Amino acid sequence: MRKFPPEIILRPAVDAQFALLDGRSVLFSGARQEIYELDKVGAFVWCSLAQNASLEDIYRGLGKFGISEGIACQFANQAIGAWLDRALLDVDWGASNDYSLSAILDRRRISIYAANRGLLEKLVCLFCALDDGASDDDLAIKVVELGGQVIFRGDDASVHRCEIEALAPTIKAYITERLIRSHRSAFALHAASLTRDGGGLLLCGEPGAGKSTLTLRLLDAGFRYAGDDVALIGVDGTISGIPFALTLKQGAWGLFSRLQTDGPTATSRRSDGTLVRYTPVADLCNATLSANWVIFLNRIPGGPAMLRALDQLESMKRLIESAFAVDGKLSQAGFSALKRIVAGASSFELTYCESMEARRIILDLCDGRA
Repeated sequence: MRKFPPEIILRPAVDAQFALLDGRSVLFSGARQEIYELDKVGAFVWCSLAQNASLEDIYRGLGKFGISEGIACQFANQAIGAWLDRALLDVDWGASNDYSLSAILDRRRISIYAANRGLLEKLVCLFCALDDGASDDDLAIKVVELGGQVIFRGDDASVHRCEIEALAPTIKAYITERLIRSHRSAFALHAASLTRDGGGLLLCGEPGAGKSTLTLRLLDAGFRYAGDDVALIGVDGTISGIPFALTLKQGAWGLFSRLQTDGPTATSRRSDGTLVRYTPVADLCNATLSANWVIFLNRIPGGPAMLRALDQLESMKRLIESAFAVDGKLSQAGFSALKRIVAGASSFELTYCESMEARRIILDLCDGRA
Protein backbone atom coordinates (compact mmCIF):
# COMPACT_ATOMS: atom_id res chain seq x y z
CA MET A 1 0.00 0.00 0.00
CA ARG A 2 1.57 3.24 -1.17
CA LYS A 3 1.77 6.39 0.95
CA PHE A 4 0.61 9.84 -0.08
CA PRO A 5 0.26 13.10 1.90
CA PRO A 6 -3.22 13.11 3.45
CA GLU A 7 -4.54 16.67 3.17
CA ILE A 8 -7.25 17.93 0.82
CA ILE A 9 -8.27 21.54 0.30
CA LEU A 10 -11.86 22.69 -0.11
CA ARG A 11 -12.30 25.94 -1.96
CA PRO A 12 -15.08 27.83 -3.79
CA ALA A 13 -15.64 26.70 -7.36
CA VAL A 14 -14.41 29.11 -10.00
CA ASP A 15 -17.98 29.88 -11.13
CA ALA A 16 -19.39 30.29 -7.59
CA GLN A 17 -19.77 33.84 -6.29
CA PHE A 18 -20.58 35.16 -2.80
CA ALA A 19 -22.59 38.38 -2.47
CA LEU A 20 -24.59 40.48 -0.01
CA LEU A 21 -28.07 41.55 -1.08
CA ASP A 22 -29.83 43.85 1.40
CA GLY A 23 -27.47 42.49 4.01
CA ARG A 24 -28.40 38.87 3.20
CA SER A 25 -25.64 36.44 2.25
CA VAL A 26 -26.15 34.56 -1.00
CA LEU A 27 -24.21 32.24 -3.30
CA PHE A 28 -24.57 32.27 -7.07
CA SER A 29 -23.76 29.16 -9.10
CA GLY A 30 -22.70 30.00 -12.62
CA ALA A 31 -22.86 26.35 -13.62
CA ARG A 32 -26.44 25.88 -12.44
CA GLN A 33 -27.60 29.46 -12.87
CA GLU A 34 -29.12 29.34 -9.39
CA ILE A 35 -28.85 31.47 -6.28
CA TYR A 36 -28.81 30.18 -2.70
CA GLU A 37 -29.31 32.12 0.52
CA LEU A 38 -26.97 31.46 3.46
CA ASP A 39 -27.65 31.86 7.15
CA LYS A 40 -24.96 33.35 9.41
CA VAL A 41 -23.33 29.99 10.10
CA GLY A 42 -23.27 29.09 6.41
CA ALA A 43 -21.85 32.48 5.48
CA PHE A 44 -19.09 32.10 8.07
CA VAL A 45 -18.18 28.63 6.80
CA TRP A 46 -18.14 29.78 3.18
CA CYS A 47 -16.05 32.87 3.81
CA SER A 48 -13.64 30.83 5.93
CA LEU A 49 -13.15 28.32 3.12
CA ALA A 50 -12.61 31.22 0.70
CA GLN A 51 -9.78 32.37 3.00
CA ASN A 52 -8.19 28.89 2.95
CA ALA A 53 -9.13 28.10 6.55
CA SER A 54 -8.83 24.50 7.65
CA LEU A 55 -11.87 22.58 8.83
CA GLU A 56 -10.48 22.54 12.37
CA ASP A 57 -10.21 26.34 12.30
CA ILE A 58 -13.80 26.58 11.05
CA TYR A 59 -15.09 24.29 13.80
CA ARG A 60 -13.33 26.38 16.44
CA GLY A 61 -14.41 29.66 14.85
CA LEU A 62 -18.07 28.68 15.05
CA GLY A 63 -17.68 28.86 18.80
CA LYS A 64 -18.24 32.63 18.58
CA PHE A 65 -21.83 31.85 17.66
CA GLY A 66 -22.18 29.92 20.91
CA ILE A 67 -22.04 26.61 19.09
CA SER A 68 -20.29 23.67 20.69
CA GLU A 69 -17.56 21.99 18.69
CA GLY A 70 -19.63 18.85 18.09
CA ILE A 71 -22.60 20.81 16.74
CA ALA A 72 -20.21 23.05 14.79
CA CYS A 73 -18.81 19.98 13.02
CA GLN A 74 -22.32 18.85 12.16
CA PHE A 75 -23.40 22.26 10.80
CA ALA A 76 -20.22 22.78 8.78
CA ASN A 77 -20.23 19.28 7.32
CA GLN A 78 -23.89 19.53 6.32
CA ALA A 79 -23.21 22.80 4.54
CA ILE A 80 -20.11 21.47 2.82
CA GLY A 81 -21.98 18.35 1.71
CA ALA A 82 -24.77 20.43 0.17
CA TRP A 83 -22.25 22.68 -1.62
CA LEU A 84 -20.39 19.68 -2.99
CA ASP A 85 -23.67 18.24 -4.33
CA ARG A 86 -24.38 21.57 -6.05
CA ALA A 87 -20.84 21.83 -7.47
CA LEU A 88 -20.23 25.05 -5.50
CA LEU A 89 -16.99 23.71 -4.05
CA ASP A 90 -13.87 22.39 -5.71
CA VAL A 91 -11.59 19.87 -4.04
CA ASP A 92 -7.83 20.00 -4.38
CA TRP A 93 -6.83 16.36 -4.25
CA GLY A 94 -3.19 17.22 -5.01
CA ALA A 95 -1.68 14.80 -2.52
CA SER A 96 -4.55 13.58 -0.47
CA ASN A 97 -4.32 9.81 -0.16
CA ASP A 98 -2.33 7.44 1.99
CA TYR A 99 -3.24 3.93 0.85
CA SER A 100 -4.05 2.33 -2.49
CA LEU A 101 -5.12 -0.85 -4.24
CA SER A 102 -5.38 -1.86 -7.88
CA ALA A 103 -7.50 -4.46 -9.65
CA ILE A 104 -8.31 -5.49 -13.22
CA LEU A 105 -11.91 -5.30 -14.41
CA ASP A 106 -12.92 -5.73 -18.05
CA ARG A 107 -9.22 -5.64 -18.95
CA ARG A 108 -8.89 -2.20 -17.39
CA ARG A 109 -6.73 -1.34 -14.41
CA ILE A 110 -8.74 0.28 -11.62
CA SER A 111 -6.85 1.98 -8.79
CA ILE A 112 -8.29 3.40 -5.60
CA TYR A 113 -6.32 5.82 -3.44
CA ALA A 114 -7.72 6.26 0.07
CA ALA A 115 -6.84 8.65 2.89
CA ASN A 116 -6.72 5.95 5.56
CA ARG A 117 -6.47 2.20 5.92
CA GLY A 118 -10.04 1.87 7.19
CA LEU A 119 -11.50 3.31 3.98
CA LEU A 120 -9.36 1.02 1.85
CA GLU A 121 -10.34 -2.05 3.85
CA LYS A 122 -14.01 -1.30 3.13
CA LEU A 123 -13.23 -1.47 -0.60
CA VAL A 124 -10.88 -4.46 -0.85
CA CYS A 125 -13.90 -6.78 -0.61
CA LEU A 126 -15.24 -5.49 -3.96
CA PHE A 127 -12.56 -7.22 -6.01
CA CYS A 128 -11.90 -10.87 -6.71
CA ALA A 129 -8.21 -10.35 -7.40
CA LEU A 130 -5.84 -7.45 -6.83
CA ASP A 131 -3.29 -6.26 -9.38
CA ASP A 132 0.37 -5.55 -8.68
CA GLY A 133 -0.08 -1.91 -9.68
CA ALA A 134 2.89 -1.86 -12.03
CA SER A 135 1.13 -0.36 -15.07
CA ASP A 136 -0.69 2.93 -15.60
CA ASP A 137 -4.20 3.46 -14.30
CA ASP A 138 -7.16 3.31 -16.67
CA LEU A 139 -9.41 4.63 -13.89
CA ALA A 140 -8.16 6.20 -10.68
CA ILE A 141 -10.46 7.05 -7.78
CA LYS A 142 -9.44 9.16 -4.81
CA VAL A 143 -11.35 8.67 -1.56
CA VAL A 144 -11.25 10.72 1.65
CA GLU A 145 -13.34 10.88 4.80
CA LEU A 146 -14.98 14.16 5.69
CA GLY A 147 -17.06 14.61 8.81
CA GLY A 148 -18.44 11.08 9.03
CA GLN A 149 -19.04 10.86 5.28
CA VAL A 150 -16.86 9.95 2.32
CA ILE A 151 -16.14 12.07 -0.72
CA PHE A 152 -14.49 10.68 -3.82
CA ARG A 153 -13.53 11.68 -7.33
CA GLY A 154 -12.76 9.65 -10.41
CA ASP A 155 -11.49 10.40 -13.89
CA ASP A 156 -14.55 12.50 -14.78
CA ALA A 157 -13.45 15.12 -12.19
CA SER A 158 -16.91 15.27 -10.60
CA VAL A 159 -17.06 14.99 -6.80
CA HIS A 160 -19.36 12.44 -5.17
CA ARG A 161 -20.20 11.73 -1.55
CA CYS A 162 -21.89 9.00 0.45
CA GLU A 163 -22.23 7.60 3.95
CA ILE A 164 -19.31 5.47 5.09
CA GLU A 165 -21.41 2.31 5.31
CA ALA A 166 -22.52 2.85 1.69
CA LEU A 167 -18.98 3.33 0.38
CA ALA A 168 -18.47 -0.06 -1.28
CA PRO A 169 -21.84 -0.13 -3.12
CA THR A 170 -21.43 3.49 -4.22
CA ILE A 171 -17.91 2.96 -5.55
CA LYS A 172 -19.04 -0.23 -7.31
CA ALA A 173 -21.89 1.65 -9.01
CA TYR A 174 -19.52 4.43 -10.05
CA ILE A 175 -16.91 2.07 -11.50
CA THR A 176 -19.61 0.11 -13.34
CA GLU A 177 -20.94 3.25 -14.96
CA ARG A 178 -17.46 4.39 -15.99
CA LEU A 179 -16.67 0.96 -17.49
CA ILE A 180 -19.93 0.96 -19.46
CA ARG A 181 -19.15 4.42 -20.81
CA SER A 182 -15.60 3.52 -21.76
CA HIS A 183 -16.28 0.03 -23.13
CA ARG A 184 -16.62 -0.40 -26.87
CA SER A 185 -19.86 -2.29 -26.42
CA ALA A 186 -23.21 -1.95 -28.07
CA PHE A 187 -25.04 -1.97 -24.74
CA ALA A 188 -25.15 -3.65 -21.33
CA LEU A 189 -27.54 -6.10 -19.70
CA HIS A 190 -28.61 -6.54 -16.10
CA ALA A 191 -27.49 -10.15 -15.98
CA ALA A 192 -25.15 -12.58 -14.30
CA SER A 193 -22.69 -14.26 -16.65
CA LEU A 194 -21.07 -17.66 -16.15
CA THR A 195 -19.42 -20.36 -18.22
CA ARG A 196 -19.13 -24.13 -18.07
CA ASP A 197 -17.16 -26.35 -20.44
CA GLY A 198 -16.84 -23.46 -22.88
CA GLY A 199 -20.55 -22.65 -22.91
CA GLY A 200 -21.76 -19.22 -21.84
CA LEU A 201 -24.78 -18.71 -19.58
CA LEU A 202 -26.70 -15.47 -19.00
CA LEU A 203 -29.03 -15.23 -15.99
CA CYS A 204 -31.37 -12.29 -16.50
CA GLY A 205 -33.88 -10.96 -14.00
CA GLU A 206 -35.17 -8.00 -12.06
CA PRO A 207 -33.64 -7.13 -8.66
CA GLY A 208 -34.78 -9.79 -6.21
CA ALA A 209 -35.01 -12.49 -8.87
CA GLY A 210 -32.16 -14.34 -7.17
CA LYS A 211 -29.36 -13.92 -9.73
CA SER A 212 -26.58 -13.74 -7.13
CA THR A 213 -27.88 -16.57 -4.95
CA LEU A 214 -28.33 -18.85 -7.95
CA THR A 215 -24.89 -17.82 -9.22
CA LEU A 216 -23.44 -18.94 -5.89
CA ARG A 217 -25.18 -22.30 -6.29
CA LEU A 218 -23.84 -22.71 -9.81
CA LEU A 219 -20.30 -21.79 -8.79
CA ASP A 220 -20.50 -24.54 -6.19
CA ALA A 221 -21.51 -26.88 -9.04
CA GLY A 222 -18.44 -26.09 -11.14
CA PHE A 223 -19.37 -23.06 -13.20
CA ARG A 224 -16.82 -20.27 -13.70
CA TYR A 225 -17.68 -16.71 -12.81
CA ALA A 226 -17.69 -13.67 -15.09
CA GLY A 227 -20.02 -11.34 -13.18
CA ASP A 228 -23.26 -11.29 -11.19
CA ASP A 229 -24.68 -7.86 -12.02
CA VAL A 230 -23.86 -6.38 -15.42
CA ALA A 231 -22.83 -8.00 -18.71
CA LEU A 232 -21.33 -5.87 -21.48
CA ILE A 233 -22.44 -6.90 -24.97
CA GLY A 234 -20.13 -6.21 -27.90
CA VAL A 235 -21.32 -5.36 -31.39
CA ASP A 236 -20.49 -8.94 -32.41
CA GLY A 237 -22.79 -10.34 -29.72
CA THR A 238 -20.00 -11.49 -27.41
CA ILE A 239 -20.34 -11.03 -23.66
CA SER A 240 -17.90 -9.51 -21.18
CA GLY A 241 -18.79 -9.72 -17.52
CA ILE A 242 -17.60 -7.22 -14.93
CA PRO A 243 -16.20 -9.58 -12.28
CA PHE A 244 -16.71 -7.67 -9.09
CA ALA A 245 -16.98 -9.86 -6.03
CA LEU A 246 -20.31 -11.66 -5.80
CA THR A 247 -22.92 -9.47 -4.08
CA LEU A 248 -24.99 -11.35 -1.52
CA LYS A 249 -28.06 -10.02 0.23
CA GLN A 250 -28.86 -10.97 3.79
CA GLY A 251 -30.95 -14.01 2.86
CA ALA A 252 -27.95 -15.67 1.18
CA TRP A 253 -25.38 -15.17 3.94
CA GLY A 254 -26.25 -18.47 5.61
CA LEU A 255 -26.03 -20.32 2.29
CA PHE A 256 -22.56 -18.94 1.66
CA SER A 257 -21.36 -19.94 5.11
CA ARG A 258 -22.52 -23.51 4.42
CA LEU A 259 -20.86 -23.71 1.01
CA GLN A 260 -17.60 -21.97 1.95
CA THR A 261 -15.32 -22.34 4.96
CA ASP A 262 -14.59 -18.62 5.22
CA GLY A 263 -17.54 -16.28 4.81
CA PRO A 264 -17.51 -12.52 4.18
CA THR A 265 -17.59 -10.36 7.30
CA ALA A 266 -17.90 -6.73 6.13
CA THR A 267 -21.46 -5.53 5.67
CA SER A 268 -22.45 -2.55 3.52
CA ARG A 269 -25.73 -0.71 3.11
CA ARG A 270 -26.85 0.21 -0.39
CA SER A 271 -28.66 3.45 -1.16
CA ASP A 272 -31.99 1.59 -1.08
CA GLY A 273 -31.24 0.41 2.48
CA THR A 274 -30.46 -3.20 1.52
CA LEU A 275 -27.65 -4.85 3.48
CA VAL A 276 -25.11 -6.66 1.30
CA ARG A 277 -21.81 -8.46 1.60
CA TYR A 278 -19.23 -8.86 -1.15
CA THR A 279 -17.74 -12.29 -1.68
CA PRO A 280 -14.60 -12.65 -3.84
CA VAL A 281 -14.65 -15.55 -6.31
CA ALA A 282 -11.41 -17.38 -7.06
CA ASP A 283 -12.22 -19.09 -10.38
CA LEU A 284 -12.71 -16.15 -12.75
CA CYS A 285 -13.40 -16.14 -16.47
CA ASN A 286 -11.84 -12.98 -17.90
CA ALA A 287 -12.37 -13.91 -21.55
CA THR A 288 -15.31 -12.86 -23.70
CA LEU A 289 -18.16 -15.38 -23.90
CA SER A 290 -20.67 -16.50 -26.47
CA ALA A 291 -24.09 -17.20 -24.99
CA ASN A 292 -25.25 -20.80 -25.29
CA TRP A 293 -28.13 -20.30 -22.87
CA VAL A 294 -30.16 -17.25 -21.86
CA ILE A 295 -32.36 -17.82 -18.82
CA PHE A 296 -34.88 -15.28 -17.54
CA LEU A 297 -35.52 -15.83 -13.85
CA ASN A 298 -39.02 -15.65 -12.42
CA ARG A 299 -38.85 -16.21 -8.69
CA ILE A 300 -42.17 -16.85 -6.98
CA PRO A 301 -43.20 -18.04 -3.50
CA GLY A 302 -44.09 -21.72 -3.47
CA GLY A 303 -44.75 -24.06 -6.34
CA PRO A 304 -42.50 -26.35 -8.38
CA ALA A 305 -39.65 -25.15 -10.57
CA MET A 306 -40.49 -25.06 -14.29
CA LEU A 307 -38.46 -24.34 -17.41
CA ARG A 308 -40.29 -22.90 -20.41
CA ALA A 309 -38.65 -22.47 -23.80
CA LEU A 310 -38.91 -19.03 -25.40
CA ASP A 311 -38.89 -18.29 -29.11
CA GLN A 312 -36.47 -15.73 -30.52
CA LEU A 313 -39.03 -12.91 -30.64
CA GLU A 314 -40.02 -13.27 -26.97
CA SER A 315 -36.38 -13.57 -25.92
CA MET A 316 -35.53 -10.48 -27.97
CA LYS A 317 -38.30 -8.45 -26.32
CA ARG A 318 -37.15 -9.45 -22.84
CA LEU A 319 -33.51 -8.68 -23.56
CA ILE A 320 -34.44 -5.25 -24.89
CA GLU A 321 -36.34 -4.58 -21.65
CA SER A 322 -33.24 -5.35 -19.57
CA ALA A 323 -30.76 -3.59 -21.88
CA PHE A 324 -29.28 -0.15 -21.26
CA ALA A 325 -26.84 1.94 -23.29
CA VAL A 326 -24.66 4.96 -22.60
CA ASP A 327 -26.98 7.34 -24.46
CA GLY A 328 -30.12 5.63 -23.15
CA LYS A 329 -31.07 4.14 -26.52
CA LEU A 330 -30.48 0.76 -28.10
CA SER A 331 -28.64 1.43 -31.36
CA GLN A 332 -28.94 -0.47 -34.61
CA ALA A 333 -25.62 -2.11 -33.75
CA GLY A 334 -27.07 -3.11 -30.39
CA PHE A 335 -30.15 -4.57 -32.03
CA SER A 336 -27.95 -6.55 -34.40
CA ALA A 337 -25.91 -7.81 -31.43
CA LEU A 338 -29.10 -8.98 -29.74
CA LYS A 339 -30.12 -10.84 -32.90
CA ARG A 340 -26.80 -12.67 -32.84
CA ILE A 341 -27.32 -13.65 -29.21
CA VAL A 342 -30.86 -14.99 -29.59
CA ALA A 343 -29.95 -16.76 -32.84
CA GLY A 344 -27.01 -18.55 -31.25
CA ALA A 345 -28.47 -19.30 -27.81
CA SER A 346 -31.36 -21.29 -26.39
CA SER A 347 -33.67 -19.05 -24.35
CA PHE A 348 -35.86 -20.05 -21.43
CA GLU A 349 -37.94 -18.70 -18.59
CA LEU A 350 -37.17 -20.42 -15.29
CA THR A 351 -39.94 -20.12 -12.71
CA TYR A 352 -38.77 -21.27 -9.31
CA CYS A 353 -38.92 -20.83 -5.56
CA GLU A 354 -35.85 -22.62 -4.20
CA SER A 355 -32.38 -21.95 -5.64
CA MET A 356 -31.32 -25.59 -5.18
CA GLU A 357 -34.10 -26.81 -7.46
CA ALA A 358 -33.30 -24.07 -9.98
CA ARG A 359 -29.66 -25.19 -9.96
CA ARG A 360 -30.66 -28.78 -10.74
CA ILE A 361 -32.74 -27.69 -13.71
CA ILE A 362 -29.94 -25.50 -15.09
CA LEU A 363 -27.40 -28.31 -14.70
CA ASP A 364 -29.70 -30.69 -16.55
CA LEU A 365 -30.12 -28.11 -19.31
CA CYS A 366 -26.41 -27.46 -19.71
CA ASP A 367 -25.65 -31.18 -19.64
CA GLY A 368 -28.26 -31.88 -22.33
CA ARG A 369 -30.64 -33.73 -20.01
CA ALA A 370 -33.48 -31.15 -20.08
